[in-house]
Amino acid sequence: MMADEVSNKLLGGLNRIGLAMRSAAWGEATESGLTPTQSQILAFIAARGPHSPRSGDAADALGITPQTASVAIGALVAKGLVIKVPDTNDRRASALRLTRQGEVAARVATQWPQFLTNAMQELDGGEREAFLRILLKFIHRLQADGEIVPQRLCITCAHFQANAHSGRNGGPHHCALINAPLAEIDLRLDCPEHRAAASEVAEAAWQSFARRGAAAES
Repeated sequence: MMADEVSNKLLGGLNRIGLAMRSAAWGEATESGLTPTQSQILAFIAARGPHSPRSGDAADALGITPQTASVAIGALVAKGLVIKVPDTNDRRASALRLTRQGEVAARVATQWPQFLTNAMQELDGGEREAFLRILLKFIHRLQADGEIVPQRLCITCAHFQANAHSGRNGGPHHCALINAPLAEIDLRLDCPEHRAAASEVAEAAWQSFARRGAAAES
């Protein structure tokens, strides 16, 4: 089978999963009274933990216009799910924080549809690890091409050290923040403690990570 044909099959499969997820998102919106965008903003704020984001941060992360984000956030404020507080770094700006009711709604918003959870159970540990590596490659390329905003990946973090260990006692990588080894399956796609590494450091870490993956696959 030609490589292009395989790629088309993979992309077609991703499209089907995307359609199912969008359908589920609209179904949940009908039940919760929140639009998918509002639910995504709640999840985004919750993921930032104590680091209260601005409206512009939400727009960038979700790939929506500032106006769309502003309208959605205004609706969340009106529903009592989000409040605006002074930004600790700029008192002239406002940051977003969840109310207690908003925290409950965010927990619901961050739950994966049951059909995806069920499907993931079909993968064993090795397959899940391989799937995570593939997702990291996809996201890294989309990020490099400017198709998505920079994600808070372990691999692009200043605390991340690729292939720092033999892998015998824990994972092959290391997180300097927690001073502990990281297995491949421990790598995060969105870490609240992420601190962006310098571009050349992040690229070196990625190349080291990719070389190990290529060796494991060969």
